Amino acid sequence: MPDTVQHCLDPSEDRYESVIEEAIAAGRNDIHGALRALLIANELLEAEVARLRRQQQRTLRAPDRKAKAA
Repeated sequence: MPDTVQHCLDPSEDRYESVIEEAIAAGRNDIHGALRALLIANELLEAEVARLRRQQQRTLRAPDRKAKAA
């Protein structure tokens, strides 16, 4: 990237930059490996969110079943 690129002043941008740098460093400066690891981690988190949403839906529907049974 050119040195003339303006950086965002958003504080969260600094947090992302440091996480990106840590991921690349953990992968021995292999950017492809770091990106792959982050994508895999994201997929795992998305699967966990989907599982929790299904669990929440079952929990929310459970009182309806009890009310209909009564």
